[in-house]
Amino acid sequence: MNWIAVSQPIHEDMAVYRNDPQKRPVIETSRELAVHGMHESILHLPLHTGTHIDYPLHALPGGKSSSDYRMFPAEFDALVVDVTRAPVCIGLDEVRDLPLPGVEAVFIKTRRTLLRRFDPDFPWLTGEGAAWLAQFPLRFVGIDQLGIERNQPDHPTHRHLLGRDILIIEGLDLSSIDAGRRRFRAFSLGLRGVEAEPLLVFAAPVQGRAQPSLTFW
Repeated sequence: MNWIAVSQPIHEDMAVYRNDPQKRPVIETSRELAVHGMHESILHLPLHTGTHIDYPLHALPGGKSSSDYRMFPAEFDALVVDVTRAPVCIGLDEVRDLPLPGVEAVFIKTRRTLLRRFDPDFPWLTGEGAAWLAQFPLRFVGIDQLGIERNQPDHPTHRHLLGRDILIIEGLDLSSIDAGRRRFRAFSLGLRGVEAEPLLVFAAPVQGRAQPSLTFW
């Protein structure tokens, strides 16, 4: 069974949040084959670049860090919600009727193609929408944008979710994933004591069963 990668490739020209140079990965050659007999590189990677997970320490005073979790490798059922034609603000109207019983994660699909450049007007999950999702026993809420909220004072989307121990995955690539319930696997780097870390996320292929329509028109 060939699982489908839904993480962004890491490279120096990838899209980064607000086009901030400090968030851009840098790959430095540390040893050259002609000089040292082998080629080696050093990766300088900000933890909030590409596909990554936010832990409570990112937004909550005294919040838990990566060291407080033993969840990876993780395998879970997620509901992929297609909002590519919904309003830019993904609020209560877009999430309150989702069939969430038995679902461990909600992944919000806002794009039909891989994000290659930062969009300052990117779709985002409102605090009201996050508060509704936080009522359910979810493990993760994810989105295919570089951030899950935009220009909200005090970051209520992060606080509502992380305050209920629902971890946030940003920077997914859901362009090849249809709406509906899907099995996923996620792998972390195993970093200790940090507020975020890169993730590798994979979707299981659909095996001849119909997927329910969850596209908002």
